[in-house]
Amino acid sequence: MALKRVGLIGASGFAGCEIIKILARHGGVELVAPNTPDFEGLKGRPVRELDPEAPDGIAFTAYSLDELNGLGLDCVLLATPDPVSEKFVPHLKTPAIVDLSRAYRASEAAVYSIPELHRDRVPGARLLANPGCYPTACQLAARPLVDTGLVERIVFNCISGYSGAGRAPLYTNNPKNYTDDILAYKITGHAHEREIRRQLGMPKTVSFTPHVGPFFRGILATAHLFLKGPIDPASVRAMYVERYAKEPFVKVLDRTPELKDVRKNNLCCLGGFEVDDIHRVVIVATIDNLIKGAAGQAIQNMNLMLGFPETQGLL
Repeated sequence: MALKRVGLIGASGFAGCEIIKILARHGGVELVAPNTPDFEGLKGRPVRELDPEAPDGIAFTAYSLDELNGLGLDCVLLATPDPVSEKFVPHLKTPAIVDLSRAYRASEAAVYSIPELHRDRVPGARLLANPGCYPTACQLAARPLVDTGLVERIVFNCISGYSGAGRAPLYTNNPKNYTDDILAYKITGHAHEREIRRQLGMPKTVSFTPHVGPFFRGILATAHLFLKGPIDPASVRAMYVERYAKEPFVKVLDRTPELKDVRKNNLCCLGGFEVDDIHRVVIVATIDNLIKGAAGQAIQNMNLMLGFPETQGLL
């Protein structure tokens, strides 16, 4: 079978470099264009200069939009800021597009897809909106209970590694600011809060506060789900075991998950499942923000669009 031709716009970011590494071991695709903008000055330079874990023999490209459209690509992935995705997506002639930015997550022009929750939406879609890192962890933690109709409100308290803020120098991604410290940021009104509310169908009863910790990668999301009445903790865990039993990338643990469970893999680990005397269920989810929260999930979605096994390149 001929290899599928894939382009990547935004190849120099943290998520872009992770996509390159996954595609290099995929076996069913050829990465034709690991593309960066001209102003970055990376054209022709090895990807390994930015990411020492990247494979040898891959160099950045700097194709124009017209040149990308002339490459006969089967799929384009965009690991770009919102304005860049908004600029490129309407003009790409590729039959399959996966956008990792926020630009199309609330748009009817795209299909929003966490595969474990929205797999049935993907067939026939041309543009997939890859969910955010925090929303992925939060939705996987909450969705089974939300579907029961028992949940009145949810509070998500989350912490991420500083790679979530990208490569561009910011206060929130400068490691020197985390020495013996944790930073809370955008403590109300975060865009991911709106995304989570929209996808869970709870526009007024979900709260979300993010923090950045002194580590590079990983997200730990603690979901506090306040129920209308009592529930048995064992039944909650059993519900999650049943819901995710056939999902290769979701693991329901008999302990509280840790970041070391998910670093550099595409897993979401769920645990906790404790209930207190005010009918609050506490569930903890961990993911790697750069893999399940970005690059790995994008490859899951690409696989679904191109007809590959969903796990290809990821296990």
